[in-house]
Amino acid sequence: MNTKNLLTRAGAGIIYIVVLLGGILGGKYSFLIVFGTMLGFGLYEFYNAVEKNTSHAISKIFNIASGIIIFLSAYLYLENINAYLFPATSLTYMLALTASAVLINRDDIFHAIIYSVFGQIYITLPLSLLMLLSYQYNIWAKEYHYLLVLAIFVLIWVNDTAAYFIGSLFGKHKLIERISPKKSVEGFFSGIIFTLLASLIFAHYYSQYPLNFWLGFALVISLFGTIGDLFESLIKRTYGIKDAGNLIPGHGGILDRIDSLLIAIPAIYLYLILFAQLIDGIQP
Repeated sequence: MNTKNLLTRAGAGIIYIVVLLGGILGGKYSFLIVFGTMLGFGLYEFYNAVEKNTSHAISKIFNIASGIIIFLSAYLYLENINAYLFPATSLTYMLALTASAVLINRDDIFHAIIYSVFGQIYITLPLSLLMLLSYQYNIWAKEYHYLLVLAIFVLIWVNDTAAYFIGSLFGKHKLIERISPKKSVEGFFSGIIFTLLASLIFAHYYSQYPLNFWLGFALVISLFGTIGDLFESLIKRTYGIKDAGNLIPGHGGILDRIDSLLIAIPAIYLYLILFAQLIDGIQP
């Protein structure tokens, strides 16, 4: 990689991180704008990749608009503005897809519906759950707080960075070569260790959550973040593409940046349900 490309990659990475941190730390409205935009680009990249190498035409505009509406309806639910809109929009989306199977005369319509629904499960659901997680810090007051969302991103970055650098230097045993030839067993375990160490920092500064909570939080992030990374690699390998998109110069698309996140979020949400007694009544 030449100097110009390296500088472009570094500059794009810094801008991405600044925008992301602004979305997380700036409050609920900046969260909605940044992650709603990421959702739209992520859905476009997914449906574009699926449609490019198959005969199954997918209505990208309809699916992207539906995903954003579902995402926004989750916010209205959390703000106690409309408790019924979130399930209503999800059901309306499913009914519209089902009606299209009856009304549209196309041989591949059933496959298109399957791909459409999977895109929402894979991208819209995790980002909607991320919004729900942002309200878990003060569960009774139903207020936005950045802590858990920030912790997820920081720990994923630590895991990915440690796995990449240590795997590049010392990796000799392939993790799952048929999916991602560059990932190593050494990098995988290094990622876990450094993520657990990073969680000790959160345990120190946010001691209202006990140490065992943060260690479990970090372990879940590391394990399922790696699975998310591998899963997106499987999607790209299946459709014969190097990157999901080209929105971020030198880094690929939005999906390439949030692939670990998409599987880690549902896992963390389940983890918080299992440890609900640790967050009930906590005040910011």
